[in-house]
Amino acid sequence: MPTVQEVGDWIAGNLLDSEAWDKATDQKRAVAVTQAVRNLSRWYPDTNDFSVEIVALQAVWELQGLDPALKYQKHGVKTVNDGGESVTYKDDVERPALSPVVREILGPTAEELASQQQFGGVLI
Repeated sequence: MPTVQEVGDWIAGNLLDSEAWDKATDQKRAVAVTQAVRNLSRWYPDTNDFSVEIVALQAVWELQGLDPALKYQKHGVKTVNDGGESVTYKDDVERPALSPVVREILGPTAEELASQQQFGGVLI
């Protein structure tokens, strides 16, 4: 498993949208890396060792999910009003747990592949 330092170094040198990582405390960064590895291991059980790049991308995605706007959306809040300002959220959009960039690199998850398998029969 890549260390928090390795992930941080990769993010600093390779990722423009690193605001969520930069704002996080050291403890949150460590948890994000652990959570990223744990989730990736579930989604890609045949992969034994994830690269620093993959873990970094997923860890940042995990931290970005802490955004209050995403939490409101996840809990079905349609509108938030604050001091005359109003924000309306779409109710039919759900943020995926897996980073789209990671999915692009690693492909479908094991669960997705299993649901696509056909048993029996012959293609004609």
